Parts: sequence; C-alpha cells; structure tokens
Amino acid sequence: MKHFDMIISIGLIVTVLFLNSCNADKIPTVETSDITNITGTTAESGGTITDMGTGDIIARGVCWREGITPTTEDNKTTDGTGTGNFISSITSLSPKTSYNVRAYASNAYGTSYGNERTFTTNASSDGQIIANHSIVKDFDKIPVAYIAEVKKMMVSFLGESHSSALRTGMEALEELYPAYSCNVGTGEMPTNSYLRVNSGPTVGEALWFTWLAYPDGSRPSASTFIKGLIKDYSDKGHPMSVIGFGWCWDMVGLAAVGGESDTDPVYGCKYWGLSDGGPDGNIGWGLDANDYSLSGNRVNLDIYLEATQEYIDYCTLNAYITKVVFTTGTVDGGGGGYFRGEIGYQGYLKNERIKDFVKADKSRILFDYADILCYDDNGIITTASWNGHTYPVCTTANEYPVVDGHISRTGAIRLAKAQWWLLARLAGWDGS
Repeated sequence: MKHFDMIISIGLIVTVLFLNSCNADKIPTVETSDITNITGTTAESGGTITDMGTGDIIARGVCWREGITPTTEDNKTTDGTGTGNFISSITSLSPKTSYNVRAYASNAYGTSYGNERTFTTNASSDGQIIANHSIVKDFDKIPVAYIAEVKKMMVSFLGESHSSALRTGMEALEELYPAYSCNVGTGEMPTNSYLRVNSGPTVGEALWFTWLAYPDGSRPSASTFIKGLIKDYSDKGHPMSVIGFGWCWDMVGLAAVGGESDTDPVYGCKYWGLSDGGPDGNIGWGLDANDYSLSGNRVNLDIYLEATQEYIDYCTLNAYITKVVFTTGTVDGGGGGYFRGEIGYQGYLKNERIKDFVKADKSRILFDYADILCYDDNGIITTASWNGHTYPVCTTANEYPVVDGHISRTGAIRLAKAQWWLLARLAGWDGS
C-alpha cells in the first residue's frame, strides 16, 4: 500500500511540474529583418514575431547604436503591437557610420531581442557636416585644391587644459604629413602658406555658456565675451573661420561646492559638472531645465546648446564669416576616473543630447571630440559599463601615454585629422 501511495505521489509531482512548465510565463521570440534603403542618415529594418510568448505583444520595433549591441534604452522605434511582420524606419543617423540593430518585442513578462545586424550609412546626401570617428580615416582624401583653401583659414577651439591637444595635434600631424602645414598663434593675419591655429584666449564654461542661465537683463559681462571676440577678430582683418568650445571636465568634473545632484528618476544616475560663473554657483548640472529640481542649478546642457546657437545667430545677423560649431565633451579618465562609472554615464547622456540637437537642424555643424577618441585607428570602439548601461569611453591608445591635453599623441593626431576634414568641408569639399 505504501508503495502504491508513493507511486501516486510521484505521479502528482510530475503532473504539477508538467503543468507549471506548460503554463510558464514566456517572453516573445522575434527575428530582425534585413537592413534596406540605406542612405546617409536613414535606413529601414523591422522584424517578425515568431512566438508571442505569454500574453499580448505590447510593444515592438528596432533599436540601434553605434558599434555596440543595442537595447531599448538606446535609440529605438515603436511600431505598433501584435504578432507578425513589422517595418521600422531608422532615422537621425550619421553619414559613413557603422550601426548595430536588433528587433525587439515586449509582453507583460519582459522584452526579447532578435538577431543582431550591422550596416554602414552612406556618405551624407544632405550636406550636413559632422566630424566624427568615421571621417578620420578620410583626412588624406582631401584634394590638394582644398588643402590649399584650408590654409587660408583660421580654426579656434578655445577652452582650458584639454583644448591644448587640439592644437598640438595639428603640429604633430604636420610632422608626419608636411603638406598639412599649420602655425599655432594668436590673431595672425591671413596667409596662403599654412593653416592658422588660434591658441587663445583661455575660455571655460563661464565665458562660453553658464552666463545664459541668468535671467535676461541681469546677465554678467561674460555674456558678451565670445561675441566680442568674433567681432574683434573680424574687425581687425583676421576673422576666425571656425570657432568652437574646447570642453574640459566641464560636464563631468567634481564641482568644488555642492557635489553631485540627486538621482534622476528616468536615467537612474546623478549629475556632475562644473558651472563656474553660473547663477547658482559651481555645482553639478543636468540635461535640461527640468533637472533643476535635482541639481538646484539653473545651468544645464541645454544652456550650452542655446548659447552656442546664439553665437551662430549673431554671426548670421552681422554677416561674419565665422562658423560656430557644436562640440562634444571629454571622455578620458583624467586620473580620477571621471569618465568611468556613474560620472561617465551621465557625461555620455550629455554628449548624446548634443548630437541629437545638432542632427535636428541640418545647418548645424558638429565636431564630435568624444566620438573621435572612443575609436582606435583600426575602427574598434572602447566601452565602459555602469549599472547595466554600456557607453563609449576614450581608448587606451588615444589616452596613454598622456602627452598634452590629458590625452596621447595618437589621440591628438586623430583630432587634428578631423579638424582638417571639417575645414575642407567648410571650404566646399563634398567629402567624396
């Protein structure tokens, strides 16, 4: 009898396990479609949901990212619900850039991803000028005629300690390739012999953008500094062809007062940064005005964007030839690990906001300092991770051994190549 009871008990256990297995909650299964209709800034993909899992499909689409396996925390589309096939339009891409794409599908029990696909966008067909890692290898394709045109120009990436590498890199590049001749100086008159690389004055966040956080009518004298510099160079007959902000640790630094912000409920990180000259002191700052509740700081990333756009509008209004370009920030470790961990992740979010802002208006120009240094000459990206987020950081070769501007000679030369490409584009070269 006991033997019979044991058989029944075992049978019941097996039956329960079987039923539980049959009723186990399942996430969907999805396959990623081929990448088609690729242009300089767009592409198409999509997916096929082959198994909806347990319950209805509540979201589906594709996600994408440069050089790294993407998740729905990166760029993504939202393409309806339900099973079957769907088509996704991928937009706001950079020309001549490699992207990784995966379809995704979500039900009440989670999100699953399809197979990963990789594609490279075409050369830009819309004329927007974005100098990032994808163009560094093309600097030596600049036609001789446009090298000559660049030598009539002056480039000015004004900043603090980091910006020095933007200048010494130009001299290092000339040592390797004498055709790319330059001279580092201040306020030189035009010449046809070499590119003039402006070395001054020193410009930090107080002179470039934190002044805009003050209410209109009570802004400090710093509010006129960059505009006055553009006007002064133009009036004296040596106008700057290009001017941009040479970020230091402005977006990732450990502020002397106040430290970091409270935790952002959306991104799960605190915000750091330097805001010298701002109305609320030198404390951390976030992405937009909504982050004031976290940081207590009216300075935010949008203040940089708005100030830079104001300089662009000022040049247009006064018919100055100077092109004001947007720039991304630093990505090196800085000895204190500034771009590693949580601080690095919030810096990455700020850089991504800059790139998105530029792409929203094809007339805007970007010198993507961060992206250029996150790739080696072999095209391989370096990444770090924090709290489940993976983001790009400066490569070892681009950072060490540190020579100038907190980066290596190799990194500085990559920046120089990108500067020449940028200037040649502004001189009229189509980049082909």
